Amino acid sequence: MSLYLKNGSIIRGKVLQESPVYRIETYDQSQWVFQPSEIEKAIPLKSPNPNIKYKEKGFVHYTELGPLAMSNRASNGVTTSAFSFQTTNGYKFNQWFYTGLGIGADLYAVQTFVPVVLSLRGDFSNTGDKIPFYFLESGYGFNATSNDVDNLRFGGGTTFAGGIGLKILFTNNTGFVIGAGYRFQRSSVTQLNIEKTEDFNRLTLRAGFSF
Repeated sequence: MSLYLKNGSIIRGKVLQESPVYRIETYDQSQWVFQPSEIEKAIPLKSPNPNIKYKEKGFVHYTELGPLAMSNRASNGVTTSAFSFQTTNGYKFNQWFYTGLGIGADLYAVQTFVPVVLSLRGDFSNTGDKIPFYFLESGYGFNATSNDVDNLRFGGGTTFAGGIGLKILFTNNTGFVIGAGYRFQRSSVTQLNIEKTEDFNRLTLRAGFSF
């Protein structure tokens, strides 16, 4: 319950008594007593879901997938649309800092990469069932494209990503996650002993789950 007093103060807590006086216990277990004439209005608070428990620290897992979208053409003129899958396991030290190791697959139209990244994440809130977060990733994308053409070889390169997302909790610390951000992947193409560098710049859209 939120009690809005006529003196401008707001008291939040559990109402123990409503008549003939208001008795309310705050979250630090202090008890306050007010006359009805002191109260301007009383608004019930939304009860928290008892099945949801925010995890302050410990092991955390993410599995996410989605498109890598942006207008970009390879050296042969093919539009390189892509689909990405990634799973990350790591440790959460506090609300603002989680670090883990991720591995996945980025399936472009002309090349396939297996990114191995160090992931950093943090939550902007630790209350409620909707938790906004940030993510940063950096590592190396191994090129898994089949080298089945003579005198043509594909190589990997640096990859990094960053963005924001939302985690919707539905039981304990398990939840559905959605996110959006930017992703970069560098690759090399060697043909007739001439090496060229290609950069893939993408808008990354992700959806998945975590626990």
